[in-house]
Amino acid sequence: MRLLVLGLGTAGSRIANAIVGLAGKTTQNTAVHAIAVDNDPEVLDTLTNIERRAKFYFPRDNIGSPELLTTNFTIDEVKATLRTYDTTGHDAILLCAGLGGGLTDLIPHLVEIIRETMFEPVFGLVTLPVNEEGEDRLRRAAINMRKIRRLLDGVIVFDNQIWLGKVNEQKEAVSHQKVQGLSDKLRFSGAEKRDTDPYDQVNQQIAKRIQILIQAGEIQDTPPQMVLDTREILNTITGMDLITLGLADELLEEKARISLFRQKEESIVNRQERAGRIVKLAERAVYRDISAYCDLSSAKKALILLLGPEEELSMKGFMAVRKWIDDSIDGYELRSGDNPLSTRQGTSVGVLIILAGLGTVARVEELDQRITEKTSTQPD
Repeated sequence: MRLLVLGLGTAGSRIANAIVGLAGKTTQNTAVHAIAVDNDPEVLDTLTNIERRAKFYFPRDNIGSPELLTTNFTIDEVKATLRTYDTTGHDAILLCAGLGGGLTDLIPHLVEIIRETMFEPVFGLVTLPVNEEGEDRLRRAAINMRKIRRLLDGVIVFDNQIWLGKVNEQKEAVSHQKVQGLSDKLRFSGAEKRDTDPYDQVNQQIAKRIQILIQAGEIQDTPPQMVLDTREILNTITGMDLITLGLADELLEEKARISLFRQKEESIVNRQERAGRIVKLAERAVYRDISAYCDLSSAKKALILLLGPEEELSMKGFMAVRKWIDDSIDGYELRSGDNPLSTRQGTSVGVLIILAGLGTVARVEELDQRITEKTSTQPD
């Protein structure tokens, strides 16, 4: 997939930087570009994966007058840069932002600029603030969510309340357990474990999910049995309002060298085990490792993608997962595919599930209720 990522504010810019960095290491035939806009020059300097010409400093003094932002020199520069990237061609634009941040007021104006110059669908990838960030930030996030849902072709929701908690749990597990090899069993990769900032670790989880979608449909050493291309991904999420991404994976144990006869014998004996692993990973992707907790039965569309070495991808397990999702969602559109890797490329098996057109995302409803309650208590 060819993707143009626009990071807005500190949170959005760091997410964009993580996406570009990971995509550059793992994708082959894609074009992923990024632009970052922030009011903190020190943050912009840390974005090592984004070109210098694509970083824009937005003065803090201008945040209070969003209606005038389209005439600001920074916005004009962003517009000019968008035009230069437009000549390379992209399949979609992804606008990343932390909804509680001050620069989120820019989103409507940036979307308008993008719509003027590009015809590709524009999606949002937003993070929701944690409760500890305060009432003002939570209300701002709720107000911004209401605004952008009307403007974008779909909004991918990532709840920091969930994921910062997961990061802290992982840190506690590492600090309390000194057993050799335990860190390899944790779900975060080695690069993520080295990061000290919990938000950086969350951003790596976001980038990992987007990278998998970017990579889907690329030409691999091992051809997929069920081809999933960019068009099918876009058809799943375009016009679908709220979207969540679930990803669960499991590291494979190193296999000893065995004879061909033994390999055949084990493939029969372990067939059920491999199928069960796919089903368990799918359940974990939907109920535990989802970007934001949601009601599966309210989804209008869904997409399932299997990842890992070809010999570890169970068709029986896949068919069970497909039937479960198909029977559970409210809509009738379910797409699926696999991304098989050679044994030297893949060391884990994973399941990615997209749920789109969601009627219920618990944390979004919770934030929205804050606005409703405040409005209802105001005097006439």
